Amino acid sequence: MSITRIALLTAVGFMLLLVFVPGFRNGVTQRLTSLTNSSETIIVPVSPSQSSAAQNSRPSVGGSGASDDDEDTSTNDQELNLITLLGYDAIPAILDPEFVDVGVADAEMDPDELVLGLSINGESKAYSIPMLSSHEIVNDVVGGVPLAVTW
Repeated sequence: MSITRIALLTAVGFMLLLVFVPGFRNGVTQRLTSLTNSSETIIVPVSPSQSSAAQNSRPSVGGSGASDDDEDTSTNDQELNLITLLGYDAIPAILDPEFVDVGVADAEMDPDELVLGLSINGESKAYSIPMLSSHEIVNDVVGGVPLAVTW
């Protein structure tokens, strides 16, 4: 049996498992998500004015009669869970952009397609907003000036 046939059978078997075995599919999805998503918990100190406003809006529990002076200030901190959906450098920058002539752009782009236009030292360039939405940053030189075009 050839290597190609073994690889094909393995891929088909994996796909069948993904489609027909929910436990396997959920496990794979969870593992892939854990590779790209990460989270961390941070503690944000709350200022005294925010703390007193938050306490005044909280319902009292048990009516113990304890004064505000007896309360531990560490309970005034706010705990936040930060979730990172994309890893470091997950959206690649365009490092060496290629441009087309106006005639080609007119033929290939929608008439109402938005662009970010830039003109420096007599040199003009237009960056397609849909393209920027998928890359978010272009490193370029316009009119002899190095710059980062971001969206």
